[in-house]
Amino acid sequence: MALNSNAKRSSKPISPERTARQPRVLQADPPVTLLIKLVRLAICGLGISAIAGTTISVINPPRQNIVKKVAPVPRPDEIASLNLTKPSIKLNQQLQSKLPQTKKSTTAKKSGLDASYIFVNIDSGEYSELGSDRILPAASTIKLPILIALFQDIDAQKIKLTEQLTITDRTIAGGSGDLRNKKPGSQVSVLVTATKMMTISDNTATNLLIDRLGGKAALNQRFRQWGLQATTINQPLPDLTGTNTTTAKELSRSLLAIQRGKIVSDASRAQILDMMSHTLRNTMLPRGLGKGAKIAHKTGDIGTLVADVGSIKSASGKNYLAAVLVNRPHNSPAGPELVRQMSKIVYDYFEQPSNPNPIPQPLKPKI
Repeated sequence: MALNSNAKRSSKPISPERTARQPRVLQADPPVTLLIKLVRLAICGLGISAIAGTTISVINPPRQNIVKKVAPVPRPDEIASLNLTKPSIKLNQQLQSKLPQTKKSTTAKKSGLDASYIFVNIDSGEYSELGSDRILPAASTIKLPILIALFQDIDAQKIKLTEQLTITDRTIAGGSGDLRNKKPGSQVSVLVTATKMMTISDNTATNLLIDRLGGKAALNQRFRQWGLQATTINQPLPDLTGTNTTTAKELSRSLLAIQRGKIVSDASRAQILDMMSHTLRNTMLPRGLGKGAKIAHKTGDIGTLVADVGSIKSASGKNYLAAVLVNRPHNSPAGPELVRQMSKIVYDYFEQPSNPNPIPQPLKPKI
């Protein structure tokens, strides 16, 4: 899994105008050493569950330079038959005896933090997860499956990046973004709209794309066709009450489908990851990464929840996915801080030399 940082991009990311600041309603080293770190993390809010490992057969799609020639587009019947619930990575509990699960402490309850997450090294199969099937508010992470649907239609030549979308009173939304400052009747290209949706989490841009893609019911139907049962759009953005939903596992599956080239063409894959690599808000998962690491990610932030989902390549070349959602007291800075700490612990663990012990027979739980 590469972030295609070396591939030629089919467009330059839009340099968004400075947005009005959103008003505080936001969107191995030795196993014993790691266990100590995990226990410390539990004291500040939440423990990290078992890090496990296995050998897996990972066939990454070949990296291609995107110039003029567009890679083959998935056929409509291939897209319709996609089921992201089918396992793409086989995991097992190799290190479970050495790294027992650390449960949420009473301190976590007192702090009001409650996390759902999954981290998966897609090269080795090592993983950590806790409650990754729990249905939680999606906040702005809902923009990831919307972007996938958009690029499916671009692949199918139903939509062009140069197409102009018209801003209306109904699509203008508060919260993050600068398109809300445009007058009704103003037009903006699909490319600019999609880029703003991902890089500055523009809510007006998101509503424009929801309308262009047929509305929330049509998008929800597509999500079900992909096998995503919890990922649902119930309200237009900004959805500050958290009625739009998803799970950490479904977010990671969506990102994995992009990485493996199962759901969009290679050209669209490159452009999606390029947009996500230029996300301007880098205060959660990216803060836990070491120097030289690269990430393509999408954040979410509302008063009661923060989230971050990303594809990460470490400085040493380790490839892994992360999806974290944290319920928190309203606007508590402890939520983003927990994501940062978890990100650092997992990054540091994955950067350690590989375990020299033989790998046991996989138990093969699925993600």
